[in-house]
Amino acid sequence: LERVHGFTFGDSLDESKKNKWLDFKARLNKILSMTEPWTLILDDALANSFIAPATDDIKDDHQLIFEEYERSWEQNEELGLNDIDTSSADAAYNSTGVTSNENPQE
Repeated sequence: LERVHGFTFGDSLDESKKNKWLDFKARLNKILSMTEPWTLILDDALANSFIAPATDDIKDDHQLIFEEYERSWEQNEELGLNDIDTSSADAAYNSTGVTSNENPQE
């Protein structure tokens, strides 16, 4: 961060922001050096993330916890999902007569 945003953290930075940056940097260094325990929480409303377990079998990785949940109305609104009208797609899909148990190639 210092290398990329070097001028941002220069002499012209006011004292309170500089102290916040130095505090953040110290905490980040503790986390990266594994001298301070930490928890990473990914709130992935679209389920686009993948975290590989540290073990060969995911059941053996007791530090990795999966929690599925229903998105809130606010999350759906932020993602633009509350305004989606799928009725025409549903009608077109239903008119083909294909159900999830049928194989259309047979």
